[in-house]
Amino acid sequence: MKQLQKKFTVIALLIAMVTILVYCTKRNQIIEEENSSSGNELLSVKTTTAPTIDGTIDAMWENSPKLEFSAVVPEVTGDIFRSYVGNIVSSVTLRSAYDADNIYFLAEWVDPTKSLSRMLWYFDPATQRWAQEDEFPTFSPTGTITRGAFFEDQLGLQWNINNSVIGWNSSTCYKSCHIGLPDTDGSSRHFTNSPTEIIDLWHWKAVRGGTNGGFQTDDQRMTNLYPNGRGGDPGTQAYSNNTQNLVISGSSPAITVSVPKYVIPGRTNNYWVLGTEVTAGTAKLVTAVAANGVLTLSDATTIDPNVGTDYQRVGAGVGAKAIASVVITSYTGSRGDISANATHTGSGWVLEFKRALKTTDAVNDVDFSSLADQYFGCSIFNNADIAHAIKPNLVLKFKK
Repeated sequence: MKQLQKKFTVIALLIAMVTILVYCTKRNQIIEEENSSSGNELLSVKTTTAPTIDGTIDAMWENSPKLEFSAVVPEVTGDIFRSYVGNIVSSVTLRSAYDADNIYFLAEWVDPTKSLSRMLWYFDPATQRWAQEDEFPTFSPTGTITRGAFFEDQLGLQWNINNSVIGWNSSTCYKSCHIGLPDTDGSSRHFTNSPTEIIDLWHWKAVRGGTNGGFQTDDQRMTNLYPNGRGGDPGTQAYSNNTQNLVISGSSPAITVSVPKYVIPGRTNNYWVLGTEVTAGTAKLVTAVAANGVLTLSDATTIDPNVGTDYQRVGAGVGAKAIASVVITSYTGSRGDISANATHTGSGWVLEFKRALKTTDAVNDVDFSSLADQYFGCSIFNNADIAHAIKPNLVLKFKK
């Protein structure tokens, strides 16, 4: 009898050990799942250490799991995606964290070319006129590219405000994408499908405030305004076009031409002019233009673009002193809610965002404070004004 009792005791202990082992394994698996981002899910982890928004990867980001995916430029009606269709961003990685006040995002994506040459001003010695490079590629009559686009790298995130967009969770950004529009309306556009539907659009632009000025992302919204529902939140945008119209000195009848408004003499690789440089006088106002393109500046000095090629086209690019197309200040009001900064590593971008979990603009901003799941779409613009690679149907979840 005693031997039988011993056998039962041993068997019971074995069963208990197996049960505990299975339970622990399952619990470990659950914990592992809670700490991982997979498929289309991005897990935001609570943190006590906020990242420095400088475009470098702080140690705290090691606690946030990665969501990695690729994105492809789709085919749409019209020519706005021409030459970009089918382009793939092979690797995009997102991470997220939050604290009691803010939510943070880290985005990394492969892009070996740092595109900042947005619509630069150059001088054409053949026409003796100043002109701007095109934001779109130019094509020959047979359809081959004769000159590439001159624009900037960008990233966009779209969020559903107050669950207002019907069917958003199953389609995300495709709910506002309309194709087959008349050519006069742009062929393919974004707008929502009713006055009550509003989308929060975070639009980071490498030149227009993303890596300079206020180091911000343009906080925008998307409404049902036809044909283009995209616009900025209340406030001011961080950029203005660096252009003006002047009458050619001595022309009769008067000939009016477009020329840069501000120039920073001697500066090379000049992709923007800061508003602070205008205020400080570093950037000089162009006050006159001669028939041969010579510019007179506010300090009475001149720039002769006929000497050398510094201000002219050079092969597929432009000379070292091509002039910036924009003046950069800061986004203000609700439009300036998102802090951002980025660095280019040589192989791609590293971009950090920061925004309050809940802003004061409940109409135009998504509210994260409930820590409820938020479905979103992501878009990557590679040296493109409009054409973008798309990854829809992503979902942000919070580890509470």
